[in-house]
Amino acid sequence: MNEDTILVVDDDKDNLQVVIHYLESKNKHYHFLSAPNGLVAMRVLQKRLPDLIITDWDMPLMNGIELIRQLKTQPSTADIPVIIITGVNTDHQNLQIAFEAGAVDYIRKPVNHLELYARIGSALSTYKAMRTIKRQQVIIEDQKNRELSTQTIQLTQKNQLLHAIQEKVQTVAYKLRGELKQEVRQIEKLIKSNLSLDNEWDVFRLHFENVHPHFFEDLQQRYPGLSLNDQRHCAYLKIGLSNKEIAHIFNISASSVITHHYRIKKKIGMTGEQKLVDFILQMG
Repeated sequence: MNEDTILVVDDDKDNLQVVIHYLESKNKHYHFLSAPNGLVAMRVLQKRLPDLIITDWDMPLMNGIELIRQLKTQPSTADIPVIIITGVNTDHQNLQIAFEAGAVDYIRKPVNHLELYARIGSALSTYKAMRTIKRQQVIIEDQKNRELSTQTIQLTQKNQLLHAIQEKVQTVAYKLRGELKQEVRQIEKLIKSNLSLDNEWDVFRLHFENVHPHFFEDLQQRYPGLSLNDQRHCAYLKIGLSNKEIAHIFNISASSVITHHYRIKKKIGMTGEQKLVDFILQMG
């Protein structure tokens, strides 16, 4: 059986030991971490992420509510469920404050061991279910991104081939006369109509927004200085295309792609150490 890691945060050692004792007597497969306040808890979380956090409300340096708010600002800890325990802040207004901060449950002191078991079991079950759903969503999104990137490259290659054929047909048509020239011109029009029907960006954007809705909307709202070309580069990074593949789509060199990405970083306000692809992948 896999261990569930629980971080217990309380400045009162007796309270902390009581909670751990109750849980150890119920489930031998819990692994415990502890901290005397929210500030120390944040340091503990830098080394190991638990499956659940149980925190007291009133503590020095950083109380339980401040701790929860800090957790919600960090992507690595934002989804960890937090149960807050208190013997003082027990009215409905306090309950509302705790839930608005991000607590998933609330236990009043003195702690009843049966209530503690039930609430922790519920929080862990919900967290594991949500974690499984998120993993499945990531797998599905990765699959869709792979399909989209393959379709994008194939469409680009097809259109580039049609462009090359169109140029050849134009050259041949220029040398011909009469009915034969008219027939070749008809072929040229057919090629052109297929190119316009398969406009690469329009087709890509349609499929892309099915996989990543609101991506362009969010990008434009947050960074209105980005051009359409910049947005295209960001979208291609989002689906996992390499600089070489992006260069092929734009018909430029890979070094030109790198230069363009550097310019996008400046518009966004990123530092030189940050990678544009990592930033784009983190966007919703």
